[in-house]
Amino acid sequence: MSVTEQLPLGQPAEREVLASRSDAIYRVHAYHTKVPPSVAAGYIERYSEPGDLVLDPFAGSGMTGVAAALSGRRAYLNDLSPAAVHIASNYTSPCSAEEFRAAVEEVLGAVGERVAGFYETVHEGEPATVEYLVWSDVRSCPDCGAELLLWDQREAGIRRPSCPHCGFSAAKTEFPVAGERAVEANLSTAGGRVVRDAAAEDLGFERPPRGLPWFPTMAFGRERPMWRRGHAELGIDSVAGFYSARNLTALALLWNEASAHPDPRLRSALRFSLTAIANRASRRYQWNAQRPTNVLGGTLYVSSLRYEWNVLSLWRRKTAAVERLFRDNPMPAGAVEVREGSATRLPLADASVDYCFTDPPFGAHIVYSDSSLLWEAWLDDLTDRDGEAIVVSGGDKPKSVEDYGGLLLASFAEIRRVLKPNGKATVIFQATDPEVWRAIQLAALDAGLSLLDAAALDKGQPSFKQIKGRGGERVAQADVILTFERASKGGEGNRNGSRVLAPVEALRAALGQAAGSGATPSAGRLYASVNARLLSSGADAILGYDALLTLLREEGVVPATDQEAPQ
Repeated sequence: MSVTEQLPLGQPAEREVLASRSDAIYRVHAYHTKVPPSVAAGYIERYSEPGDLVLDPFAGSGMTGVAAALSGRRAYLNDLSPAAVHIASNYTSPCSAEEFRAAVEEVLGAVGERVAGFYETVHEGEPATVEYLVWSDVRSCPDCGAELLLWDQREAGIRRPSCPHCGFSAAKTEFPVAGERAVEANLSTAGGRVVRDAAAEDLGFERPPRGLPWFPTMAFGRERPMWRRGHAELGIDSVAGFYSARNLTALALLWNEASAHPDPRLRSALRFSLTAIANRASRRYQWNAQRPTNVLGGTLYVSSLRYEWNVLSLWRRKTAAVERLFRDNPMPAGAVEVREGSATRLPLADASVDYCFTDPPFGAHIVYSDSSLLWEAWLDDLTDRDGEAIVVSGGDKPKSVEDYGGLLLASFAEIRRVLKPNGKATVIFQATDPEVWRAIQLAALDAGLSLLDAAALDKGQPSFKQIKGRGGERVAQADVILTFERASKGGEGNRNGSRVLAPVEALRAALGQAAGSGATPSAGRLYASVNARLLSSGADAILGYDALLTLLREEGVVPATDQEAPQ
């Protein structure tokens, strides 16, 4: 059953679309913001017919193309990011599962044994394999100068460590990084998995061996908005620094062997399976007391407690997932075209597109070019940051809300130009800064797009970076889905004929809808739901996040807690 069959479109202000990330397609390769293909398919089926052309000018991982192809439509995907084009192309291009498996075995036959040797160790006198190590920051006490291992503070909490020598306690940032130490090893042995303290024989090597094939060495410093002092303290001044010497060597051997495959489609698929583990294989995978929880999407954050994974084990599991993707979700040949380029200049004819479904950058929430850095470094092809539609104050290429709004306007004008007269455009958006919301509203209005429908999209908890952004900006865990139609230049505003709601009315309506579930929604989810109602009713402005919190207090509502930042 499609999303639109579950949730009729007749009453847009009352709808909330629930998204699931459990889809096997969705999970094969990470991306910073992804709309599950089931959500895209529901809108595609509502607003287009089989055989129609669907456009996504901010295509990201290509889920719009997957949804369109599996719904019997054609798709044109565009993105500025080489990483996005790489990921979307592999998701939407047909590939033989059997030939892919054979190509994987060829790579393993060439370098698999050597890579496996990097993770060999000994446990109780018997051979064992390191599946992962846990590493901890070593910090210096600013009061007495003694060193402390943050791993030893994990039960009390590492955000505010205490020096075991002098008792000094302060925020973690007050304790300078003095190094790192492997503290725990997870091993495969003949008798099964074993967890023990890390030993010297588990550590691999300190620097890559001589004669190593190509690996990315792009610089990483203050020119990048996501650079932080902690990177410098950990010795990370290039992309290579995000990896241990052992994992960098393993990835380099696998990457170069994969890149030498003579068949272009299989070569791309092999590299797709490797970029899919590039972040998990780095020093960015944060330790968690219960279980490994992955890297923080949309960031380049390196946790004080982190994993070093066995790259060969990671790749074996990932290639199995990619093989299932190709086998179970075959893409029709020629259904999807993927292009790298700016959304402000689409090489499409006027009035050639039947429907547009897209998920543009959300202002300051994610710096995509930085977030994609590890993928793009392995691809040796970086995003043109000058054309990136974001709001960013740090780094060497700052962009204001006005810059962002100008890029959105040019992009929306292109959407209107290529849409057929009766075509619709659905835009998924979220921001907690009213200025950013106003930028997208004005861009749509000035481009000649008129709001037809709005709904909230609940896609689960956000990543850490999605709660932070420009000036500490937070982002809701739910997005707003805006559907536009072509209007005469200058816009015609909202056409549903409803009365403009006051913010308190929209909040009470959202709370009333949520009451049926028996659970108090989070402030982030209410934020999207309230603003979907306001926009649907023809309001000129959204409710800011702080204003929502004030309104909730006035109404006596205590929202559920949104996801907290990591340690």
